Amino acid sequence: MSEGGDVLDGQPEQVGPAPWLALACLFGLFLAYVVLTNFTGELRAALWGEPGTVTEVSCRTYDNTVANAGTSTSCSGAFTPDDGGSSSDVPVEGDVASQPVRAWLVDGTSGTAYVSPTVWAGVLPVGLSLLLAGLPAAVTVKRVRRVHARHLGEPLRGSDPESSA
Repeated sequence: MSEGGDVLDGQPEQVGPAPWLALACLFGLFLAYVVLTNFTGELRAALWGEPGTVTEVSCRTYDNTVANAGTSTSCSGAFTPDDGGSSSDVPVEGDVASQPVRAWLVDGTSGTAYVSPTVWAGVLPVGLSLLLAGLPAAVTVKRVRRVHARHLGEPLRGSDPESSA
């Protein structure tokens, strides 16, 4: 055994996680943040939204066939919170066929009112976020444990393996 520790071919063995694993963890956390902030409005409305009623809903249909995107419909209406606050004009997502419509507002008066939001709407974004952030972290932990276990199985530095017999 060499005096300076574990040296193979003149290079010390790397003990910590590889730099690419650390970058993968940071990238995964960034992607998880992007997914959670942009794709969970309905989930946030279902869990923490302010309940109320939407009236005077008007919808507009846009023709996007020039861009090969078909048509899209956007609706807006006056949201009045159940606690008696003042009403505000907000975008509305969901089935607005019969009015007034029960809805849950997320992100205050600048947010969106969701008609019948479901917690299931957030399963995919949250699951994807956990995968994006958790997979690199799990690989990093596994690598660190493997390297640590390898070092525990070796004799301590400076000890003579023959003197313990």
